[in-house]
Amino acid sequence: MHLLKRFIKYLYLLAFVLIFSSTNAAALQEVKLQLKWTHAFQFAGYYAAVQQGYYQDVGLDVQIIEGSPNTSAIDEVISGRSHFGVSTSSLLLTQPIEDVVLLANIFQHSPLVFVALDKGPFHTIHDLDGSTIMLEDGSDELIAYLVNEGLSLDNITFVPHSFSIDDLIQGDVDAMSSYLTYEIYEFNQAGVDIKIFTPRSVGIDFYGDNLFTNRNMIESNPAVVEAFLNASLKGWTYALNNLDETIELILAHYAPSIDPGFLKYEAESMLQLIRPEFVEIGYVNPGRWKHIAEIYQELGLLDATPNWDKFFFTPSQDNYTQWIRLISLVSVVTFLIAGIATHIYSVNKQLRKVLIQKQKEHSLKEKHNRILAMIADDQPLQSILIEITKNIESHRSGCLCSIMLKPDNESYLTPIASPSLDQEYVEIINKVPITVGAGSCGTAAATRQRVVIADIQSHPYWKSVKEAVVKAGLKSCWSQPVMDHSGQVLATFAIYTREVSEPSSADIRLIEEVAQLAAIAIDRSRMLELLKLSEQHHRYLAHHDPLTGLANRSLFSDRVEQAIRLAKREGNHLAIILIDLNDFKLINDQHGHVVGDKLLCAIAKRLKTSIRNSDTLSRYGGDEFVILLQGLMDTNEASIVEEKLFSLMSQPFNIDGLEIMSGCSIGIAFYPEDGSDETLLTHAADLRMYTNKRQLK
Repeated sequence: MHLLKRFIKYLYLLAFVLIFSSTNAAALQEVKLQLKWTHAFQFAGYYAAVQQGYYQDVGLDVQIIEGSPNTSAIDEVISGRSHFGVSTSSLLLTQPIEDVVLLANIFQHSPLVFVALDKGPFHTIHDLDGSTIMLEDGSDELIAYLVNEGLSLDNITFVPHSFSIDDLIQGDVDAMSSYLTYEIYEFNQAGVDIKIFTPRSVGIDFYGDNLFTNRNMIESNPAVVEAFLNASLKGWTYALNNLDETIELILAHYAPSIDPGFLKYEAESMLQLIRPEFVEIGYVNPGRWKHIAEIYQELGLLDATPNWDKFFFTPSQDNYTQWIRLISLVSVVTFLIAGIATHIYSVNKQLRKVLIQKQKEHSLKEKHNRILAMIADDQPLQSILIEITKNIESHRSGCLCSIMLKPDNESYLTPIASPSLDQEYVEIINKVPITVGAGSCGTAAATRQRVVIADIQSHPYWKSVKEAVVKAGLKSCWSQPVMDHSGQVLATFAIYTREVSEPSSADIRLIEEVAQLAAIAIDRSRMLELLKLSEQHHRYLAHHDPLTGLANRSLFSDRVEQAIRLAKREGNHLAIILIDLNDFKLINDQHGHVVGDKLLCAIAKRLKTSIRNSDTLSRYGGDEFVILLQGLMDTNEASIVEEKLFSLMSQPFNIDGLEIMSGCSIGIAFYPEDGSDETLLTHAADLRMYTNKRQLK
């Protein structure tokens, strides 16, 4: 028996030697990879795959072709001059789309942004209206960003990109498209303060560098395509785990004159776009591509929905090519030596068991990767949590999962993801109090400890809902608190079974892993919500008076500019009414600034009643208000409003029991009679207001 084992071991060794020899004896197949830009860390994975011999290991001799501003990677690949290419999400716009096939997404987030010189805290994307923008090819997502924000493309002048930041610095253009991984470094080195506007801030999140091939390669050489893809992804994993070594490789073999500091900056910036800690390298989310297609259709760039089955590359299910070759060779030897057939069969049977277990573990890992991708894509929290529960239910047969969320500043739990539980039961467990004795989940949230109850139908913690539990056919419940990094309870994750049971050690590991995954999703969702509220608040403060809530000068100027354009187009009039309060300083001195502020708020509220919804009331200064009246057929309409204002302001104000009189002086200017822009109109209104004030004295 000992001799037989040694002989079989020899056969396996011989088979591996034969495979290695046959692989290296054959001539390497030459293929070309067309980059979309010049050599940089942006393509580090492909350099690493060459240097580490990953391509050679699968029988490929890969020639990496540098790109340029005048090179279209898509044209090079479709024409057959190159076999593979790297492109932006503009790949979807290829005509016909069937000519290209997506292999992998390297950048989970596109690095494309707008850059403008920093003009202060209130500088927004809307300031690009009427500007000149330097735009590179393939920047469709930036166009979608402008349209989404309501900017008219007819008001913007687009010029070809020179790829020099000097054009922006010297004022030749107002903004330029830029890569977060590229030009931003140059601005930092130049010491120039810039403002970055990213499409991701409004939910337009395209993929970055995408690896693709042509239809002919898929149909004629599918094995080569799969081998190239696997070797490339392996190269990317190596490059991202060995940044300094890869930078030295680029300087030595691809871009010797490039700034090493730039390569370091580019590499670190890319990690934030590739997100390898969240998403498996090369992961493709079909849902995001469909959303990108919808945006292209809204822009009128894409007429028909692509055939997704043809657009996405589907690798063969057999990932064990070398193993199959090994089995084939061993089978030949086995045919010659029939005496060891039984042993070979036994070995294969054990291997199949191992493969089944590995495939099951790999399946769960892939599902978790998809969850992390959903989190990175900022998909709705409930969708993510429901996906988590469904994944666990499919992985562990016989269980029903539920996630109960703890709302902010509340002391109860409410179901957010319970796809397989009876709906009537879910309604009953709404608002479970966070206290010991309130079932498994309420107790787990209160104690911050896992709670395992093998027989919930007889346990006192479940007494209040026993009938509902029996009706739903639930026998056991294991609940794990979901907590953030500070130990605060965010939710609970529970597994129910329809039989009296306790979790195994594998179940415990699974529950803890899922709780961590849910914590990441919930914590990120809440942070994004806080960020969104903060951005909305700052956006509001940028355009409104913090005391009265009225439009400030900035917003009023914008409204006047729009109103003038409309009046010019439709042949109408508009009026600007300037209102200056009389003796407001005396009121402040006599009653104090608190009363003065309350009076200003009361005046603002009263003035609002005198105008239409289409008009704009603004606090123009300390004790000055200004009104924009739009769409006037003649000037008499403004005079009617003026009389109404005088009538309203002649009535006393009750401020904290004090009866205060606050008269005013009014000046009116009309477009186009008194001026063609805001400056001329407000000046005319100001002169008339002071004339009226002197007449009162």
